[in-house]
Order: sequence, then structure tokens, then C-alpha cells
Amino acid sequence: MSQSLPRAGLPLRALLAVTWISTGIFSLYIALFYGGAILVGSLERDWNEVLPRLYEKASTPAAWMIGMHFFAGSAVLLLKGAVGGPMMDIGFGLYGLLTVGAASLAWIHARAGRFDRHRAWAIRLFALGIGSWLYRLDYGIWLKLVGGIGHARQSFDGPFDIVMDFFFYLPNLAVAEWFIRRKPGGTTAALRRHLGTAGIVVLVLFVGLATWLFARAYWLPHIGRRLAPLFT
Repeated sequence: MSQSLPRAGLPLRALLAVTWISTGIFSLYIALFYGGAILVGSLERDWNEVLPRLYEKASTPAAWMIGMHFFAGSAVLLLKGAVGGPMMDIGFGLYGLLTVGAASLAWIHARAGRFDRHRAWAIRLFALGIGSWLYRLDYGIWLKLVGGIGHARQSFDGPFDIVMDFFFYLPNLAVAEWFIRRKPGGTTAALRRHLGTAGIVVLVLFVGLATWLFARAYWLPHIGRRLAPLFT
């Protein structure tokens, strides 16, 4: 490794690596477990096992919208209320609208050749897109550290659940706005200045721990269950 590598360069690369690994496993889990349930006709059993009342036979159109995930979040609210009640309706509905809006504006500005604006909206879209992943990481850490205080497992309308209805994406947007307004080339230096090497290492450990907890308990077992019939 080059001797000129900045002191915080390795932790930043580690943070990037663990984030890509985590989102990769999570994406595979979503595609195989939830998407696969549609193909094999096991929506009621598989979806509701992980998230109670996610699928209901009386709301099949809504289930398909959920299957398309949060890109169609606003459409879900027109067809079926969220499991967590009105607050989750509002939080997830806003999330869906913001995501669809960011994707649309990123595409519009790219088509018009306004690449600076396209970049800004693409960054906002990325910040929203990772919200689903962060939502699960936050829940995993909360459940393991404090036993899920404030979390209502069946109804998702406890105090912690209400906070999470908005927390999983609004802070992401705040970070995205900070990132957009940084001078070109200044983001890495700013991260080092504000977080320091120790802060970046803490983030690496947090993402790594949350990924391990969720991968061991949910993601990998469900991926294995979906792939098992292919090898038997």
C-alpha cells in the first residue's frame, strides 16, 4: 500500500466496502425472498412471516405495489393502509412521493442536459434508496441492544416505530444536501475533519455489526431457503 495514503484513507475504504457488502446482501435478500415469493405463490406465508399483515388476500393490488417496493410507495397508500397505522401511512407515503419525485427530476434534468441538477437529484435519490436498507439496520441494532423498547411487533405503532416512520430517510436527505453543497473534491476531507478517523471506524463497526446481526438472523437464512430447492 502506498505510503502516501492519508491516515483516514483506509477507514473510509473500509466503510465503503462494508456498506457495499451489506447493501449487496440485502438487495439479494429482497430480490430472492420477496420477489421469489411472487414467482412461487407463497406471498401470504413468506411475506407475513417477516412482516405481519404485509400481504392480505383482499388487497392483492396493494401487495403488488409493495412488491415493487418503495418506488411505488405513494400508490400503496391509495390501495391499502400501512401496517403501522396513520403515522406509517404519512411517513411511508412521503417517502414514496419523495423517491418518485427525485427519480423523475433526475431523469428530466439528465434528458435536458442539466447535469449539475441531475447530479443533485441523483444524490437525493440514492439517499432515499438506501433508506429501506438503513430501516432494517436500525431495527436490528435497536432490537439487539435494548430488546426493542418502544417497538410494537404486531402493529408497528409503538413510540420507536413512529420515530422510525420518518427517521430512516429524513436524516439521509440532510446528509445528501450537505454533500451536494460541498465544494468539488472537498467531501472526503470534510468527512475526516468532522468525524475523524475514530468516528469513521465507529461507523464501520456499526454497519458491520448491524449487517452481521441481520444477515445471520434474517437475510442469509431466507436466501438459503429460497435457493435450497435448486440444489435438491
